[in-house]
Order: sequence, then structure tokens, then C-alpha cells
Amino acid sequence: MSKSPFSSFLISFIVSPIIVLWDFPYLVSSVSPRQFNRLELPSGTYGPETLVFDCNGNGPYTGISDGRILKWHGSKAGWKNFAVTSPLRTSRLCDAVSEPKFEHVCGRPLGLKFNKESCDLYIADAYFGLLVVGRKGGLARQLASSAEGIPFLFTNALDIDQKTGTVYFTDTSTRYQRWEFGTAMESGDNTGRLMEYDPKTKKVKVLLKKLFFANGVALSKNSSFLLVTETTANRVLRFWLRSKTSDVFAKLDGSPDNIERNSNGEFWVAQNPTLNSVGTPLQTNISAVKLDEDGKVLQVLNQEFGSLSDVVEKDGKMWLGSVLESYAGIIH
Repeated sequence: MSKSPFSSFLISFIVSPIIVLWDFPYLVSSVSPRQFNRLELPSGTYGPETLVFDCNGNGPYTGISDGRILKWHGSKAGWKNFAVTSPLRTSRLCDAVSEPKFEHVCGRPLGLKFNKESCDLYIADAYFGLLVVGRKGGLARQLASSAEGIPFLFTNALDIDQKTGTVYFTDTSTRYQRWEFGTAMESGDNTGRLMEYDPKTKKVKVLLKKLFFANGVALSKNSSFLLVTETTANRVLRFWLRSKTSDVFAKLDGSPDNIERNSNGEFWVAQNPTLNSVGTPLQTNISAVKLDEDGKVLQVLNQEFGSLSDVVEKDGKMWLGSVLESYAGIIH
């Protein structure tokens, strides 16, 4: 398969990260890091898409390009294997092999979230659907691979209602798999879905359809609504769980990826530049933004990082994920 303009840009983006700053017509605060450190991944791997912490606050954990889920054990021990999503995966075949053509065999875990009560880790794997693994790790167990008779092709992100255990997650497209993500974005595909998994009935319900590259998902602090990012529509949608209606929560200049709620009920949205039809970025000043519960911008992340997929605010620190970089980041 030939490289698309979008794919070519992504390659150049890794080599020459864009400095992320933002100008707003109104005053917002900026996160100015005291110190920035890289948490380098094992050699030959990349793509710490999402960063999460377990029920004891340990971690972070992240899924990487060769199909493993890793746990951070501190600067001395580094990353250690925790779990895998594919029953077909072998270390000999997959470890440090980061070519997309092997993802359907090795797995590609993207969205992660712990159930704080059970300490089970729920996983959205692009090829193996919705899965779960216990606190000791190992091979994850598949919970769902389709909804309404339509198989998941690009399971992406998830969040959990910690009171009920309900899992909310996205399937980016019903036409394209993850290795075709550039084509999915360029084509304007709008077959993405937002869904819920009930652990009691073990059934999946589709909440929203016809989403433009459905990506990150986050539940509000009072569990009244869900937010889902549409990467190619440059916006965040809000889905009201009681009325089953939706509206636009925020319009963005960049292309949003994951969205994470902090302890105050605010939302960090990771963004990257929007591209034109030939793969040229339309902005050079796009960064992550923190939104309040009404969708207004409160803060901007001011940190040169490269391709950004996740921003997690925890205990006064900012943890940064990327689908392309060979490291995760931490701002102290």
C-alpha cells in the first residue's frame, strides 16, 4: 500500500515535532512545565496511546505498537510487561515488531481504563474489540467484538462508570481498520459508533452512530453525560445519558484524539494539527486544551512534545501519551 499524504506527514511529524502554542481571543491560563521527562519505551516500539493508573494509583500502564500492555515501575526498573490482548501473540513473532501488517496477529491495545473496585483493566483493542484482564495481568479475555450484528473494525477508546461498572467505548469505523486510519481520515468516513457494555447482561448497546472518526470518550463527574471526540470533524459531542440526545459540546481548531476527565470534573482534550487534502498541516500552534463542564477553554498545554494522543492530570503532574512517539511524557 502506498503512503498517503497524511501518512507522509505523520512520518515527518515524528522527525520534526511541532511546537504547540495557542492564541485565543480571550484570556486562558497556560500550563508551563517546571520539568519535562521522557519515559522511553522498550527498543523498537512506539505509540503509548493512552496512560492509566490502577486502583492503587500505581502506573502508568499503556498499550504499545507491538501489542503489549506495559506498566511503569519507576525510573530504575522502567517498563515491565503486564498484559496482552491477542491469543495468537508470541514474543518471538511480536516483541519489538511494530509494523501495522502484524497488528491483527499481535494486537494493538489503544484505550485502557481500570475498574477501581475490582482493579480489572478494561481494554479497547483495535482488532480484538473490548476485553478485560485481572489485576495480575496476562492474556485478556474478550467481552465483545460486535454490536447490532456489525463487527468492530477499529475499537479505540473507553471510559467506565465506576458506580455501575458500565463501559462506554468507541469503534472508530465500520469500514476501515486501524492500519487504514489515514484513508479513513482522508475519506471523511462517518461510520463511527459510541457504545455501552453492561457487565451484568454482557450486552452491547449502540448509543450514537454516523460519527466522524469516533475517538476519545469520557464520562462526566456526575455521570449525566458522555463526551466523544470526532477527530475529522474537529469537535467534541455530548451525549445525555438520560434523554439519549446529543449536542455539540465544543468546536476545536485542531483534530482531537483522547479526552480525559480530571478529579475536578474538567476535561483534557489532546489535539493535533488539522491537515488539508495533500497532508499539509493547517496550523502550527495546536495543543491540548482543558475544558470545563460547559465546554469552555480553561487552560492550554504549553509543551513541545510531537504527536499527542492523551493528557492525564494526576496529583499535580501531567502525563502525556502519543500514538507515534517512542516515549511517554511527564510534566512535574
